[in-house]
Amino acid sequence: MLRRLTASVPIVHKLYFTFSVNEEYKIQILNRLKQIKHSDSHKDIVSNGYVENLSIDQDGRVIIDLKLDQDYRKMKALCSDALKQFEWIKNLDIRMAPKKENVFTQANTQKRGNLQNVKKIIAVSSCKGGVGKSTIALNLTFSLQKLGFNVGIFDADVYGPSLPTLIGKEKQQLYAPEDKPKEILPIEFNGVKTMSYGYASGNQKAIIRGPMVSSIVVQLVQQTQWQNLDYLVVDMPPGTGDIQISLCQELNFDGAVIVTTPQRLSFIDVVKGIEMFDVLKVPTLSVVENMAEYVCPDCNHVHRPFGQGYMNMLQKQFGIATAVSIPLYGDISKYSDLGSPVVLTLPEDHTINNIYRQLANNVVHELSRSDLTKTPTVRYDTGKRVIIIRDFDGKEKPIKSVELRSKCNCALCVDEFTGRRLNQNQQLDQEVYPYKIEPKGNYAVAIVWSDGHRSSIYPYKRLWSDEIIEHKS
Repeated sequence: MLRRLTASVPIVHKLYFTFSVNEEYKIQILNRLKQIKHSDSHKDIVSNGYVENLSIDQDGRVIIDLKLDQDYRKMKALCSDALKQFEWIKNLDIRMAPKKENVFTQANTQKRGNLQNVKKIIAVSSCKGGVGKSTIALNLTFSLQKLGFNVGIFDADVYGPSLPTLIGKEKQQLYAPEDKPKEILPIEFNGVKTMSYGYASGNQKAIIRGPMVSSIVVQLVQQTQWQNLDYLVVDMPPGTGDIQISLCQELNFDGAVIVTTPQRLSFIDVVKGIEMFDVLKVPTLSVVENMAEYVCPDCNHVHRPFGQGYMNMLQKQFGIATAVSIPLYGDISKYSDLGSPVVLTLPEDHTINNIYRQLANNVVHELSRSDLTKTPTVRYDTGKRVIIIRDFDGKEKPIKSVELRSKCNCALCVDEFTGRRLNQNQQLDQEVYPYKIEPKGNYAVAIVWSDGHRSSIYPYKRLWSDEIIEHKS
């Protein structure tokens, strides 16, 4: 038996009013802690992930887990002072976060609610709206299905849900099983399980306080009966704010696909997105450059209306192994408006289908890599004055500091489009050394040099390549 979820907004009120008082208290605490800046990163301790866990029990006891670093005692004291204003806190326990052996393995065991039987969760993200992210998320979903996988898609955009329109389900009602009234049945379309806030709100605008949006989205995805899925594709809302961070922390993404366009503004935003996922320990699986070019149907001449793009630079700078470019093609918009995914409509041998098939294969391949969660270590040997990269199997490669500094490929050192090295006549300090070495996700390392150069990023793959000369002692 099914029970129809009725109301002027069928599921929204149900979700909104089931939040415990603890959720409101958590929001108060997090907003207060956001006023504390970490001395190292100069970001607030919530945004930079320093606060790893926050819980409140029924007796008013607040437990906060903080990362262990050299500033732990100072940060603990600041947190304690900041929360004294809340009289409802009966007991405050600020402690060191437990050591994580493997954040990715742990993520799989922390999937909550109906996500426990979902093998892999993929975020499709862009920091900028209007780049075609939702269309790409949908067609990636069906391309994965065509590879033989059991797939679902979740539209996580509360303020602008687009999934109901893209599959022609704007007037779809949600239902709950009679025996599990707190759960929601997904809407199936061509064998794919789908869920969107748009099903719940109908045509009404979402007027919800920002802090509550994350809770609504997380509750909606966790209450949906996804059952056994190989992949759940999550169409993320644009941006890198609290909603996106909360989704990453709650859903424990296995990887992310980043969508951009050739414009420089999109490139700047996509870098922010990659860096956000780095901080949250989510590997970037692939980058999609949408609307990359237009092929004239009359003369077959290729036009690039938005410029040459930054795809090569993204791959070189961040070491992202896979990327695809999707051209401007009128039928994509046409079939999307008709509620029919383009990969289900065009012939299998069409260029668009080939591109999406490649993207789906890239995602599957990257997620199947056994070394996806393993990264080399990079350190500076002050005695030998060399930088040493060490692989997880013990293999090492020493590199002279001046050699690595001279091979920097940042925008200050290399022309973005021609690849020509800038300032070729500039003499480098032969005694230059790394002032700071910092990992960038699972793909690269960032180095701040003693000569003041701060924008060097070296993909691990490039460090191992013959391009970077090994130092022979």
